[in-house]
Amino acid sequence: MKEILNLQPSQESVAEILNFIEHKTLTVLEHQTVFIHLMKTYYALKAYPIVLNEGIAYHEKLIQHHQNPELEVLYELIYLSAMNLEKYDIAYAYIQYRKEVLPVNKRYLADLNLLEFKKITHQNYTEDIERLLQDTLPNDIKLSLLKDLLVNYLNQNEPNKAITLMAELKRLDYEQTYIPLYLKTLLQLNQYSEAKLIANQYRQDKRHEMSAFMTLLEVYVHEKDSHRLAILDGDFSEKIELESPEFRLKSYELFMNFYEEIKNKFLYDNYAKKLKNLQKELKKQKKNESVIEEKKDSGIKVTDHQVSIAPKVSAVKENIYHMDALIELIGYAHQIHDNKHYREYLRLFFMRVSEVVDATDFIVFTSKDDMLYHYKKERLYDKQLIPQSYYDTIIHNVLKDGQERFGTPKSFMDSKNILTGKPYDESVGYIYSFALYDLGAFMVYLKDEIQDPGTFFDLFKGISTIIYGSLKDEEKIGNIRTENTFLRHILDSNLMNLRIMTNHQSTYNIASQKLLNVDSHLPFELFLRNLGVHEIKAYEHSVQRLFEKAGLMDVVTYVYLDKQIKERLVSIATQDEIHVISIFDDITHIYDERMKLIEEATVDFETSLLNLNALHNNFEKYIKDKGSFLLISFNESILPIYGSDIALKFFKEFGQRSQKFFEDGTVYRYGTNQLFVYVPVNDIRSVTRLLKAYIKYLNDTESVVISYEQFEPKIAVIRYPVVTEEKLPSKIFRYLELSLDYLRRKASDEPYIFYEHSIYENEVFEQQVINYLNQAIETNQLSLAFEQIIDLDRNVIWQYESDLILENIAVDSKYLHAIAKKRNRLEALEHHHIKMVCEFLHTLEKETTKLIKITIPISKETFTSVDFNPYIFGLFHQYSIPFEFIRFKVKGDNIKINQHLNQISELENAGIGLDTTSVETALSYPFNALHLDFKSTDDKWNQYIQSMHQLFLNHHMAVIIRDVKSPEHKEVLHSLGIKYIQGDMYKPITADRLFIKIKGNSSNEN
Repeated sequence: MKEILNLQPSQESVAEILNFIEHKTLTVLEHQTVFIHLMKTYYALKAYPIVLNEGIAYHEKLIQHHQNPELEVLYELIYLSAMNLEKYDIAYAYIQYRKEVLPVNKRYLADLNLLEFKKITHQNYTEDIERLLQDTLPNDIKLSLLKDLLVNYLNQNEPNKAITLMAELKRLDYEQTYIPLYLKTLLQLNQYSEAKLIANQYRQDKRHEMSAFMTLLEVYVHEKDSHRLAILDGDFSEKIELESPEFRLKSYELFMNFYEEIKNKFLYDNYAKKLKNLQKELKKQKKNESVIEEKKDSGIKVTDHQVSIAPKVSAVKENIYHMDALIELIGYAHQIHDNKHYREYLRLFFMRVSEVVDATDFIVFTSKDDMLYHYKKERLYDKQLIPQSYYDTIIHNVLKDGQERFGTPKSFMDSKNILTGKPYDESVGYIYSFALYDLGAFMVYLKDEIQDPGTFFDLFKGISTIIYGSLKDEEKIGNIRTENTFLRHILDSNLMNLRIMTNHQSTYNIASQKLLNVDSHLPFELFLRNLGVHEIKAYEHSVQRLFEKAGLMDVVTYVYLDKQIKERLVSIATQDEIHVISIFDDITHIYDERMKLIEEATVDFETSLLNLNALHNNFEKYIKDKGSFLLISFNESILPIYGSDIALKFFKEFGQRSQKFFEDGTVYRYGTNQLFVYVPVNDIRSVTRLLKAYIKYLNDTESVVISYEQFEPKIAVIRYPVVTEEKLPSKIFRYLELSLDYLRRKASDEPYIFYEHSIYENEVFEQQVINYLNQAIETNQLSLAFEQIIDLDRNVIWQYESDLILENIAVDSKYLHAIAKKRNRLEALEHHHIKMVCEFLHTLEKETTKLIKITIPISKETFTSVDFNPYIFGLFHQYSIPFEFIRFKVKGDNIKINQHLNQISELENAGIGLDTTSVETALSYPFNALHLDFKSTDDKWNQYIQSMHQLFLNHHMAVIIRDVKSPEHKEVLHSLGIKYIQGDMYKPITADRLFIKIKGNSSNEN
């Protein structure tokens, strides 16, 4: 069946299809498909009566046809055949039948048939077009209908309606074919100014120049602008003669009327003579047309092809078809992308031409490079010829005189086929050849001889013009490519480090790739990653500003990886897109030189004091003498209040006043907000007097920068070599820094401190402890111990409170936590503590199937961290710990409940108990228990804890008294109603011993 459907229209095909229908058993659908193909074949063979009779008979036999969309093809064939046979009643009926079976979104096809029907039968179809345009249509059909409607409005003298179509026409008509109609509309509306403006815009446009001319002619005649009319006459006088007789007739009459009005007899006579000649030509043409109609079979036989002879005019219908084909080919020729090689361009173009006309060969010869392009059956061959090889061919003569030639091979004196180098054989029946002006020649070989040369003359002439245009375009594109290649070589050279960036892509040339160590298209986001964190935001802002508007410039400097880069940026618009062009300069050597100069400089440029470089230069001299080293800080609390600029001025004043006071000493800028002073005395009494006088001097002097602020200096002092004989500057600086830090942490308001070696020893010890602690956390070398919380009423252990111990170092747990807090390791330590408790409970349950309740002490800082709850729930889930077996004792005051209410509620809702050591916190939120330290046994304290116990008992909260050291204290607390105590009288138990104890009890129970 597939072979039957692929048969081409011929009498043999009809016989084969009829035989297939008669001898094959087919389903209803298969029979319908083959029958419709048979009707298509009859229609192609112009057997319209058969299509009409057989199609109607098939239709009448159908039981149901409304639900069969495939029948619309048959109904269209019946309609077309009826129109050809002028049986309009049948044609109209089958338009309706076709509309009934078409899908809703395709019913416009039947409406188009109806429009065609009304055109042929000379009916008014304006309203039909208006109604059809309300539907959803393909753009090409909608454009055709709009133009048709526009012509109707103009013919009906309704320009007000016509002008309303222009906006939609402009949107759909990319090729601007509506311009002539637009100009006519404006003239009918008497909008001469707008018509003149539009016409002048298209005066140089080859497509619309004559329409623009006619519009300007009518406008200038209306405005009586003789000067512009004279210019128009001079510019277009020759082009008018190439136009149609109707166009020339209208032009001559307009010029004649105007010149007659202004009494210019010479020009009037000139156009009167032209008009008279044109009228004679028209009469002669009408007479010739009548002769042609009487003798349709007569024709012109071309015998001499050395002179260009105009071909006979072909039938109007065929010329119209060829014109539509040319318009489509012109559009397609411009749709082929200009990045393709010209050889590929011709192949694609001739493939489309082959769909329009059946030719055996298309040949293009370019005279500039003697290149021959030969297209045959979807393939294109190219080769370069030597001049001698085509001297005796048609192409040589076409190139020589520029005249087109056409005819059978035998009618040419040059019978050599340029493709084979031999005389033409029977495979070539007819030849058309055209000059491509001064660029080459175009030839077409047809298989069969053509009786009427005009059949394809216009078509091939138009194709030759398209090819000429493509050659000119290729020439221009070649020049542009050469220029672009030259510019690309410049941009890709090492002359500059270049980046071209759009909103979606960045392109780096080779030099910038080497400089920045990036790929050619590194994304902008990855580029930003290699900038300093503090520089990213400002850089993004600069680039974004340039993308907002073309013509902006900026210069930025930043550190990219290990290089100091200066980047110059400029924004340039290309069509509707903005490009940001960057040129990178490596200025690392400038910065290195600058840093070297800074390092060698001995004066601080901000404060004019001596700097650290000067201090190092002079330090060797100081340690050979007896003196004192002072490290002084000032009131740093002003920085967040007044800002860095004011704080710097305040510090500068502080340094200048200090320099003025220490006349016998030397003042250096040590750090951002610190001074280093050397004084040549080390006696304790002399140094003390000097410090007191210095502090009094600062306090008595009002600041010029911030008059109501005090300098409030803190001073660390080393009397050298009294307290140390250390000679390394870094060590002495460390001693001073530790002493100053120790002074700041002391509760007293002492403004100065003398260095003692114990300060450094404590620092070293604390560092050793924290190092060991870090190692213990990493290697799980910490151990757990549990303190017992006793229920006095039942005399049993109520809870265990866990604690961390370092077994190899005799360090108290409280001191260990204090060091961790000082060294910013408290949260890590307490997280590890919680994890160890979870591991202990997990192992305990696994080995004994039992669990105990454990209270874990944590600091306020760890508890209020945003990471605390997620960490806890993650651990409990990991180790499968029931929430009710863990309580957290939060140590610390001033917990802002309102800020952490959601966090506390989340833990409480999960069943995790919360204790506190703060009475205020316990009063503000219903924690589970309050832990208080045992103070004394006097009546006031006894009444206080008794009232606390009673208060919290009413709110279902426990009170636990810690640090109970004797049985007497235990009895006193029990008599006051206290139920839970904890203290040294109940010794802590290690995790291992507790595990063994619980496991032993479990075994005894079994």
